[in-house]
Amino acid sequence: MGKFLSPESIYSSLKNKEIDRNIARDQLISLIEESNKPQIRAESISVLNQLKFHDLKIFKIVESSLLSDESQYVRRSAVNLIGNQFLKDGLDTLTWVVQHDNSPLVIKAIFDLNLELTDMQLKSLNKELNEYLAKITLVVGIVSNEAKFILDLEAIFAQNEENYVLELKSYQFYEKLKDSKLGEFWLTIKNKHIESLSFNYFNWRYMKHNPDMYDSISNLQDTIVYLNMLKKFHVGYTENFKIPESISLLRKLRKLNLSKNNIIELPKTIFLLTNLKYLDLSYNMLDEIPEDITNLKSLTTLRIQNNQISKIPNAVKAYLDKLSSYKI
Repeated sequence: MGKFLSPESIYSSLKNKEIDRNIARDQLISLIEESNKPQIRAESISVLNQLKFHDLKIFKIVESSLLSDESQYVRRSAVNLIGNQFLKDGLDTLTWVVQHDNSPLVIKAIFDLNLELTDMQLKSLNKELNEYLAKITLVVGIVSNEAKFILDLEAIFAQNEENYVLELKSYQFYEKLKDSKLGEFWLTIKNKHIESLSFNYFNWRYMKHNPDMYDSISNLQDTIVYLNMLKKFHVGYTENFKIPESISLLRKLRKLNLSKNNIIELPKTIFLLTNLKYLDLSYNMLDEIPEDITNLKSLTTLRIQNNQISKIPNAVKAYLDKLSSYKI
């Protein structure tokens, strides 16, 4: 295998007609089978997915990666290829994965597939996916629709941790830690619906990694101030939080604090939260206030100061003037 052979170089060589599809396929397969770097294996599968090889040999190799590769990133790539190219052949395998894989990143990939088989063909897989959400529903104490949002959050936590497994115990801490600024707990659940959410990626992740710190942190007058100070010592921390589109499933959400998450862009689905009254997007990296914010008919308070907003559309200005309180 060439010293500088990589998925990108193989794809480039194929596009430049320096090699044919069969050679590209064989080289990518070699990387999947021989590389000791998970990123290379995952990217090789992704390139095969782009090139749309309908080849039983590829299916068998990728299926083996899905079932046995230690890297969740490789398994996620395998899910995407099988789901896009070999769904009928791989349906039983995907069902087995939902039953046995511990990575929320992999399970989310299966949820996110654009499945086009009949209900009867998908019955077994759908049953397992529903049961997976039911486990989250039971532990966190929410309805199944909102459990999908929790899964998406868990997949974000898994994104930068190779051996991350679904972890729900920390949610009991989130329900007991107070956000004095919001006047609510980090997570408030009533009648199995999330009504208030104060999410900061660093803070939530810190509690996941340091559950033994809960007692001492919970006794502080202001836990957020302490955690903000801790964050300053994490010099390499530059995580940009991407809000899951499934946030729209939190139909009973009244208060949402997403301050200090390095958010660059808002998903359009956030503007479907018609019961939202309080929204804090301050200290992020937003460069605009989308006009879709005017769809939040119940909103009374908006905090969006300390972003990178230079211009506000007239329709948004008129909307803001009708709010009880706002800071830009």
